[in-house]
Amino acid sequence: MTQTDHQSAALEGLKILDFSHVYQGPVGTQILADYGADVIKVERPGVGDWSRSWGPFVKGVSLPFANLNRNKRSVAVNLKSPEGKAFAYKLVEEADVIVHNFRKGVMEKNGLGYEEVKKINPSIVYAWSSGWGDSGPYADRGRAGHDMMARAEGGWFIDMGEGKAPIPGGVSIDYCAGLNLMNAIMMALFHRGKTGKGQLVSTDLLSVAFHAHAWEGAVELNAEKIDTPAAVGGTEAAILKAFVTTDGAIEISPVFSDNALRDISVAMDLGDLSEDERFATEELQIENSKALNEILAERFRDRTTAEWMEVLEPKGVLCARINSFDEAANDPQVVQNKMVVEMEHHNAGKLNLLGTPVRLHGTPPTLRQAPPDLGEHSREVARELGFTDEEIEQFVANGVLGVSS
Repeated sequence: MTQTDHQSAALEGLKILDFSHVYQGPVGTQILADYGADVIKVERPGVGDWSRSWGPFVKGVSLPFANLNRNKRSVAVNLKSPEGKAFAYKLVEEADVIVHNFRKGVMEKNGLGYEEVKKINPSIVYAWSSGWGDSGPYADRGRAGHDMMARAEGGWFIDMGEGKAPIPGGVSIDYCAGLNLMNAIMMALFHRGKTGKGQLVSTDLLSVAFHAHAWEGAVELNAEKIDTPAAVGGTEAAILKAFVTTDGAIEISPVFSDNALRDISVAMDLGDLSEDERFATEELQIENSKALNEILAERFRDRTTAEWMEVLEPKGVLCARINSFDEAANDPQVVQNKMVVEMEHHNAGKLNLLGTPVRLHGTPPTLRQAPPDLGEHSREVARELGFTDEEIEQFVANGVLGVSS
């Protein structure tokens, strides 16, 4: 995946109007753009996507914005003006998909809600990701949404013990919501391909955060009905997830074994700790987990992470080095997966950005367009809609269209 790739694109010919901003919308449209969709980022003149101004920056270019908006074109339109609204309607006529992540009522106020848009383009796929949902007590009152709010109310803060405040756990729900919205778009496009019919698709941060409890959620929801305990998991629950080594830390996954404690302790030259009366069953391992982890922790401090992995992996013990982001970026498998790519930006120069985590081997992702300046493509897109150069310059003079300098 390099900037000079010129291979056929899986989504070539698909036109997306992207009104989304910051994270949960742009991360999904980013991947669609990498696969050839023409993503036109519709922004406010003079302001644009909030993330443009948040930084950190390289020569005025916001790095978070850059990482989520390559391969897109930027059009700055004043939707509060009649001419700007008419311009947006012409964009709608040509589009396959509209994406936004505003709270309920914002797009409707601008005349671009689904009911208005489908009158102009009945086959449109209208994709909306919000904070709380399509309707309900939070959505209906216009409550603002945010990643941390969704983690908090979706059950993702970690209890740190009595007297201590819980801390956030999990990955960004914005990221997960963006990927779910992308999947919804592709499903709706598949349906449209069969029927010719567009539709409204939606997701929200709270629903995605709650659904991310996909493994343990059913257990919690049916806790009073459980009549047989889990067949596996006691040792996993008893043993800490991370241990300090002489040069860092190591993660241990005591799974996929009929006796994970035996495998670990024998490999570490501690003898078979599962024969110790304190740890003879999984229930006892949980009950005496403090003593068990003290034994393991003391031993892990004797060697480096790499040395322990060389010992444990051949014995079937699942383990991993605990990396910082910088270490992960230089991990040989991350490099092999092309998860760090380089793009040339006309102001910032060479930028290292995150690659695409989804691989289509017949139609791979490409790097075609550096993250756009605000309004960089306003004139270009206006010409494609049939406006004359004279009309376009009048739009610019009247503040209907914003353009990059």
